[in-house]
Amino acid sequence: MEDQTNLEQMLSTARMILTVLEQQAAGYTNLTIPAHLKVQLEQKRQEVTSLEARLSQLQGKRPESFPDNLPRYNDVFVGRKQEIARCLEALSPEERGWGVTIDGIGGMGKTALALEVAHLARKQALFDAYLFVSAKTTWLSAEGVREETLALSSLDSFCREFAKGLGQTDIVKMTDATERRRALLDALRGRRTLLIWDNLETLNAEERDMIAEFVRKLPTPNKAIITSRRRTGESAVTIRLDRLLETEALELMQAKGRSHPRLAQELNATKPEILTALYEASGGNPLALDWTLGQVADKGYSISVALERLRNAAKSPDLYGFLFADAAQTLSGNDRTVLSALAVFTTPATTPALADATDLAITELQVSLERLVTLSLVNDLDGERFGVHPLTRTYIQAAVGGTDTVGTAPLVSGIRFDSAAQHKVLRYWVDFAQKYGGNSKDAYKTHDKLEAEWQNLEGVATTLREMASIPGALKERQAAQMLIDLETALYNFLFFRGYWDERVRLGEWRYQAGKALGQWSDAGWGAYQIAWIHYNRAETDRAASWSAQMTDAMERGGSRLGKATAISLQGAIAEQRNDWAEAERLYQETLAIYRELEDEVCEAITFNDLGGVAQQQGQYDRAESYYKQALAIEEKLENKERQANYCGNLGLLALDRDRPTEARPWYKRELVLAQEVGRQDLVADAQIGLAQVLEEEGRYTEALPLALSALEIWERLRVQGLDFSRQLVERLRHKAGME
Repeated sequence: MEDQTNLEQMLSTARMILTVLEQQAAGYTNLTIPAHLKVQLEQKRQEVTSLEARLSQLQGKRPESFPDNLPRYNDVFVGRKQEIARCLEALSPEERGWGVTIDGIGGMGKTALALEVAHLARKQALFDAYLFVSAKTTWLSAEGVREETLALSSLDSFCREFAKGLGQTDIVKMTDATERRRALLDALRGRRTLLIWDNLETLNAEERDMIAEFVRKLPTPNKAIITSRRRTGESAVTIRLDRLLETEALELMQAKGRSHPRLAQELNATKPEILTALYEASGGNPLALDWTLGQVADKGYSISVALERLRNAAKSPDLYGFLFADAAQTLSGNDRTVLSALAVFTTPATTPALADATDLAITELQVSLERLVTLSLVNDLDGERFGVHPLTRTYIQAAVGGTDTVGTAPLVSGIRFDSAAQHKVLRYWVDFAQKYGGNSKDAYKTHDKLEAEWQNLEGVATTLREMASIPGALKERQAAQMLIDLETALYNFLFFRGYWDERVRLGEWRYQAGKALGQWSDAGWGAYQIAWIHYNRAETDRAASWSAQMTDAMERGGSRLGKATAISLQGAIAEQRNDWAEAERLYQETLAIYRELEDEVCEAITFNDLGGVAQQQGQYDRAESYYKQALAIEEKLENKERQANYCGNLGLLALDRDRPTEARPWYKRELVLAQEVGRQDLVADAQIGLAQVLEEEGRYTEALPLALSALEIWERLRVQGLDFSRQLVERLRHKAGME
């Protein structure tokens, strides 16, 4: 551990070196600065930032921007001194490995040890950021225990959360998983960050191998801690967490007694040999001990009775299932409601959020939470947040779903929870998405709310799909309908914020749910969401396939508006195939329908589509007329997103006419509007347009940063036009180098 004086000296030296490097760089332009000097500057700036963050920890300063999401269980931690010492040694800069793996059977306290080590590392200012992410727990299905997520992989989910913790929003918005991993590793260079990957046993072997590969590439001096019931990764110190020593177990009992007078009284009245027998029956497992002591504290058992019950549990093939069932036998209705709710929350829940989700009064919640914490069924976290242990979550899911087994082990005593509480919480999240999502012209203003809760919303979508059992024989109509409602609320948010792969997945689920319910209009709109992403990526054949499924669904039960939109989608695909006559015919057909329906929004969209067809054929005056009719409608309706889109098209039209001066104000207006509503593809479109205008004016050094920024966005989204933007960047680089 460096002391404060040491860190201050290191910081002073780093700042002096940075000043020299900046003075050297001042003699160059941004384009002529040598590559090695750029690298040295960036590394030294990161070093200064890292040292400042570490020094602030020692000085007791914790700025809000400091990356630190370590949970702190408000519970006792005893023993494990040798393990803590080995972990801290593995995290030191002198240790060449990437960190430490903590493995062992369930309930041994792997997560608790990881967090204890991380908090000690923070006290010693070993790192400049501390980030904790836990793998999603298992979901039960008719086929057994399953793990499913909307993200491309569980590694990608981790990378997204770590990037979010570092404030790297651009990395979070990337849609390509491989690029996100590379970008996160780049963002960690020059830093000294501790990454904690918790509960990796819930992942399959392939995903664990991907994470092991990632941590092997961690740039030094970053470090990682992995907890898992299975061995994960090499090039790290491995801590095999075994039973507590008897002295540590007795220390744990006494520490728990200090929080619960009833338990303390029993412990004081119990002979030492009985306490030793309790330790032996638990196998030195902290979770088994904790759970058993909770029975004494809450149910009023004597230590001897609790010992007998623990011995019975130890004979069960599923110790934790037995203990869960035993604890759950005497739970009140409110207690079960709270457990069912917490099993739905993917992230720790606050008391107000639980009150909203369950309709319980705050006082009722507090009584239940206190009882559930005492029974060790719920973890009490910092900031008055509450969560459930991954093992507990699995049993709650089984109890709610009426499943008799967890994996291959029986769920002891046939514990059943009323599914109504779970449905209420799922409905809470669907209502949340509908409140802050949707397709209104101002919906973009609340997209940050959805972004902040995306992890919960993602988990709810997976749960609803599992409950509905789609694709396949429909199990629950209510779950399928809620899944449709959720997708309807989220599809615009997913498109704006760059969650394009997630929009495809949710669109598929909506399509399947609509078919299962015989709600063909919903199935058709689900197909449309999928086709639209494929169209935007120029994956024309895939778009055409889903367009055909949309058309079929709308013919079976869609509204006239839905059928017209299906025809319009066919027109877009014809246009992408350069079949101008067919595209024109289809767009004119839909325009007539929209006018009959008096739907001005769709009418404006079709004017824009017709403008694109005319422009592609060199009919510039006609194209301008169509675009301006579309823009006039959206100006009247005050829809900023579509105004941005149509302004961009008018800018492109001006460029096609070789009128760059005329194009500039259109692209500037598009950029301002697109940035306001947060639609990333239109931001890039405006930047590409302005770069072309500047290129025409010979201002290559000003054009290049715009083109590079646009290319980065387009590569993340994998949109059509990538080749053009890449060529523009290379052309500008060449021209700028000739100045």
